[in-house]
This record gives sequence, C-alpha cells and structure tokens, in this order.
Amino acid sequence: MNEKLMPESNEYGSFYETYISYVRGKDPLDLMLSQIGVLREYFVGVTEEVAQSNYDDGKWSYKEVIGHINDTEKIMLYRALCIARNEKIKLPGYEQEEYVKAANFNQIPLAILLDDFEQSRKLMVPFFKNLPDEALTRIGNANGYDLSVRALLNIIPGHFEHHMRILHERYGR
Repeated sequence: MNEKLMPESNEYGSFYETYISYVRGKDPLDLMLSQIGVLREYFVGVTEEVAQSNYDDGKWSYKEVIGHINDTEKIMLYRALCIARNEKIKLPGYEQEEYVKAANFNQIPLAILLDDFEQSRKLMVPFFKNLPDEALTRIGNANGYDLSVRALLNIIPGHFEHHMRILHERYGR
C-alpha cells in the first residue's frame, strides 16, 4: 500500500468514512482495476429481466445500482480533476435519486452499463497515477465539504464496495 494515497481524516467529510474504511490498507489504484472483474463476475448469467428487478418496492434495480455507481464515479473524477488543477470555486453536490430517475437505466442494456464502468475505470487510473504528490493532497470544496484529491481516489472504490455489499446482502446474489 502506498501511504501517500491514503487521506488523513481532515481531508474529507465524516460521512465518507465508511467508503474510505473499505479501502484502508489497500491500494486504491489496484482496487479500481480489480473491481472491473468483480462487477463483471457478479453479473455473469444475469438476464436483462433480472437486471431490471429490485429487492423491494422503491429500491433501485440492479441496472440502477450500476448506473448510480457510474454516475457517481464520473462526478468524483470531475471533482478530483478540478481540485487537482487548483480550482477555487465550490463544486456542487447532486441528488442521486433524481439522477437515477432521469437516467432511465433500466432501458440501457446491462452490457453497456458494465462497459461504461470498465471504460471509466480505465480512464481514471492513469489520471490518478500520474498526479504529482502536491495535487493528491490538494484540498477543494464539493457539496459544501472540504475534500482532497486522494480522498476522492479512495472514495471511488469504497463507494463501489459499499454497493457491492448491498447487492450481495439484499439482492441475494
């Protein structure tokens, strides 16, 4: 584990602690790549019909969970890019429920959602890997909270882990 990639607790809002705890002691860049296989393996043999189902009324379908992960990761990457490049403006938050509703993920083929995840991850890794040390520890503001680039680097795979745990526990796969 590369210690320079692990954020200090003052580099992110406390509500991100769960995500970061899932990554602590691991290399977040390695996780970003290995999680591609984890997601693909989870969905082997899942039909389009099953992928559109949810575990309870009002809960997201499998496809909506993947779409939410994909949207969130793009937002986190954008935040990391802005902060790494020394952006001074406060970056906005987003309403995840509204994003999922507006996206209509159940109409997108499962294979496309999985490809989107993989391509995004393959784009992110070289971005984070090639940042200078001072950019990794740079602090910006997103959704009203101070946040470092390296915190975002850890939040991305931690957020994925959070949703994979939910899929295993509540969707029964």
